Parts: sequence; structure tokens; C-alpha cells
Amino acid sequence: MRFDVYPLDVVVLEDCDEDEVREMFLRLQNGTSLKAQEKRNAYPGKMRDFIKTVAEHQFFQAVGFTNARFTHDLVAAQLVALEIAGGPTNIKNADLNRMYKTHADFDSSCSDARAVLRTLGILSQIFPDKTPELTRYNVVSLYCMVSELLNQYVFSQAHPHIFDWFIDFESTRRLNENRPEDEIAPEWAGYKEKISHSTDSADSIRWRMEFMLRDFLEAYPDTQTKDNQRSFTHVQRLAVFRRDQGHCQLRIKCNGVKLTWDDWHCDHIVPWVNGGKTTVENAHVACSACNLAKGAS
Repeated sequence: MRFDVYPLDVVVLEDCDEDEVREMFLRLQNGTSLKAQEKRNAYPGKMRDFIKTVAEHQFFQAVGFTNARFTHDLVAAQLVALEIAGGPTNIKNADLNRMYKTHADFDSSCSDARAVLRTLGILSQIFPDKTPELTRYNVVSLYCMVSELLNQYVFSQAHPHIFDWFIDFESTRRLNENRPEDEIAPEWAGYKEKISHSTDSADSIRWRMEFMLRDFLEAYPDTQTKDNQRSFTHVQRLAVFRRDQGHCQLRIKCNGVKLTWDDWHCDHIVPWVNGGKTTVENAHVACSACNLAKGAS
């Protein structure tokens, strides 16, 4: 009888958009035990939509954790926050809440968005199959490490080795964890502490990234750094233009067309991303069509 006579309050929302519905849902759920990411999933705005897109990326099919209670969305949001910050930063719930609100009008075609999808695309190539070792904290650390390799090193040299190195890295970590406390190597003891406490803090993420990167470079010491200077100076450009007499040297889309000073590209012969130096010797004149067709080849 008590069940039958219980009064139900019903509110009907008319002439409202999806964002208003989500805002109402969020307000109603604030008194429940929803997790932080479940609440963020109800936030209005374009940041939430982009996070959903990232969480559906193929890479998340390879990770060792499920999407229970929007865990993939949580990690996706953390990766976006790291990209916006340009490196290790605090990615705790309060920080993610602030990102959702301050970037409600986030442009999914901006450079940060493209960088996230590019890095996840590379990680998806490295880990094409289910990899149980890809835990939440490992995904965050690996993302930062791969981003650093992309920015500072000749990534084509590192790419083929990352999977095997990571599996060995995790094997060594487990081996050390199973040892008595006084027999664990000091650096691995430090790593164990960083993956056990405050894993979402900037200091912890930076420490783990640097530790993993150092371990990788010790395993593959021939990995070259990129030239610190990417753009050619005015004097270098002038020397290249005069040497090549203004003619396109690539000849992919043209037959060596004669170019004007205001309409030509100073192109790295060995691409900068592949370790090519920014020197006159490693440069030649190229038309825009040929340079775009060349890519990183």
C-alpha cells in the first residue's frame, strides 16, 4: 500500500536542446554516488563530445582495462589535458572538471585535438592487439613518452622498438616488485612508489615519463635527436634559392618549374622528422605541389 500510494514528481522538459537536458540530468544526479567521469559525461559542450570521440579510438581496444563507468573516457580526458598543457600536468578530477568547463567550445580540428589523435594513431600501430600491460597509469606515461619522442627524436628509428621494449620494461618491473624490499633496485623502488600514490599528479607523471624514456634510450642508444633548428634562416634560404637558380628540384608534380622568391618552399632533402639537419647542404628549392606530395618520404 505504501508503494502504491507513493507520490511521484514528474517534470517534462519541452522545447529544450540536448545541452539543457544534460545539465538537468547532472543537477539531479549530484545527490547520488556517481563517479566523477560519469558526471562529466553529462556536461554540456564540445569538449565532452571530443572526449567521447577519443574514447572510441581503436587504441582503447588494446588496453588492459574495460570501459566500466566510463574509464576509457576518463583516460581520454587525461590525455587531452596533457596535450593542452604541452606535457605533464595535474590530471585529477578537479583539473578535468575545470577543463570541461573552460573548454566547452573546444575546436575538434585545432592543433591540440589533431595531436591527440595522431599520437593515439601511433600507439594503435604499436599495440594492434590486446595488451594487458596497458594499465591506466601506463597509458598516461606511454602517451607522454611517445609525445616526447615525436617532438625531440627521430621517431622512425624508435617506432619499431617500442612494443618489445615496453613488454621487457613491464617484465622487469614485475620481477622487482616480487623481490623483498631490500633487494629491489633503487630506481625501480622509486617507480613502484610513483605508480602507487598520486598517479595523477604532474610530478608523478613527469617522473614516470622521464624514467621510461631514459630506460628506452639506454636500450636503444642510437636513437637520434632532431636538429633543434627546424626553420631555415633568411640567409640559408637565399643561398639555397641562388644555388638552385629558383628551379624546383623535387620534380614530383612538375618538371622543375621556375619559381619566384615569394612563391617557393625551402625543403629538407632528408626530412627534419627523420633526423635531417637544417643546413644549406640538406636543402633544395621545391614548389608547393611537389613539397606537399613528398610528405616525410
